[in-house]
Amino acid sequence: MIYSIIPNDVIFRDLKYEKNYEREEIEYKGCILQVSSYDNGYKIQRIISTNPIDYLNKEIQPGNVIYLNNRNKF
Repeated sequence: MIYSIIPNDVIFRDLKYEKNYEREEIEYKGCILQVSSYDNGYKIQRIISTNPIDYLNKEIQPGNVIYLNNRNKF
């Protein structure tokens, strides 16, 4: 439950656009990432890790684009 003066359609407007993305989980440099296809690479959507150091790695921050030759899908 969200108690806010901001209307629900403003808070949740990004959710209707996220349905268009097909997301998949891949392993990249020892981290599991949730990514979506972007041009010839993958745009990072989420980091799936219990290691706090992974979240400080600037290379795998959400929004960054990575390019892979071979990949490990989950």
